[in-house]
Amino acid sequence: MKINISFFLIISLFVFSACNTSKISLVNEMELLRNENNSLIIENTNLNKKLISLEVALEESNNENSPLININPTIDAEVFSAVSQLSKLESYLKSDAGLNSKFRSFKNGGIEKDLNVSYSTMQRIIATAKTYIGTSYSFGGTSKSGIDCSGLLYVSFKANGITNISRVAQEFARYGSIIINTNNIQAGDLVFFTNTYKTSRLVTHAGICIGNGEFIHTSSSKGVIISRVNDPYYWRKKFLFATRVVN
Repeated sequence: MKINISFFLIISLFVFSACNTSKISLVNEMELLRNENNSLIIENTNLNKKLISLEVALEESNNENSPLININPTIDAEVFSAVSQLSKLESYLKSDAGLNSKFRSFKNGGIEKDLNVSYSTMQRIIATAKTYIGTSYSFGGTSKSGIDCSGLLYVSFKANGITNISRVAQEFARYGSIIINTNNIQAGDLVFFTNTYKTSRLVTHAGICIGNGEFIHTSSSKGVIISRVNDPYYWRKKFLFATRVVN
């Protein structure tokens, strides 16, 4: 009987120890997650403060009665200068006969034309485009009652004094220095996509990069929204190239 009681006590201690160890492990894991969550909350708060500060500065720059924000021309040139990657794009497209044929036809109509958009004008263009967020999709539309992807670019540019533009997405793609590395895309760059629907055109969709790898555009199913260029489920696969039109 003593042997049985001893055995029972040993087993009980083992189970208690295991449960206690498991509980400590869970508590430690919860504490780590809680600390990580608090850090993320603080980081998010700081980012929101910066965003609000930038939005206020942008609003003030749009107000004629407020002092102008001075932008250092040297820094501006360094940030927005782009070396054309047209030759790399052409080499890449040679591996796809269908796209290569479309690109040759597209190139014959002109490519990398100057649009001469200033940094401040591009910020206003982005701000205008954002006012359309939530607007439903309408093929050929150019208003807040309905708009399509090229229509969003068209009205946003036109509202800010850039009128020598086309209504068609593919024609927008003829302007600016070509960029094919999505990691080099900056706010203000135009982004273009292909094969989002069946057509003989090379460019089938367009948007404006707003920074942090995001672009504003008109989705046929969701209307004007913000998406990620490197979205692995769709847009990354359809990405063709970007163009930098900021002078």
